[in-house]
Amino acid sequence: MKKVAIILADGFEEIEAVSVMDILRRAGIEALGVGLQNLEVNGAHNIQIKADLILDDIKVDEFVAIVLPGGLPGAKYLANSQKLGEILREFNLKNLKIAAICAAPWALSTANVLKNSYTCYPGFEKNIDHSGYEDNKNVVIDQNIITSKGPATAMEFALNLVKEICSYEKYMEIKKDLLFVD
Repeated sequence: MKKVAIILADGFEEIEAVSVMDILRRAGIEALGVGLQNLEVNGAHNIQIKADLILDDIKVDEFVAIVLPGGLPGAKYLANSQKLGEILREFNLKNLKIAAICAAPWALSTANVLKNSYTCYPGFEKNIDHSGYEDNKNVVIDQNIITSKGPATAMEFALNLVKEICSYEKYMEIKKDLLFVD
């Protein structure tokens, strides 16, 4: 079974984390919550999630992708984590999927793994030291990097992850089951 690490820092955006985890699991992917520092992580709206493991326990070779939910101050903690930066660079060197939504592309910028184009929460591109911001797309895929705008785009983001990790057929199946219309 394919495994994906969803990194949870205190102050993460719950919709972005739980929607992605749910949709990936529906597609048969082992989507694991990974606490940046602790197993118990508090979301931006005071919803507590118990992670499956912590970042220090990550073995990159066991995963096909890493996902960073946004939210504040969660995205700031992600961007400031040297350990996460090292892991993101290792994922990138191995050409594994790296996905970030909302404010979380900030961490991709600080790890220096963004490619040519990306998107993020509108207005937050000012915090990301990288040209190539696209404001006219909900999801931007640039090589192995997948970015998205924010909470309302979380399902579309997750479905694109299914397409990239599994197949177009699995993407269409899950999309139909969820009644997702684009």
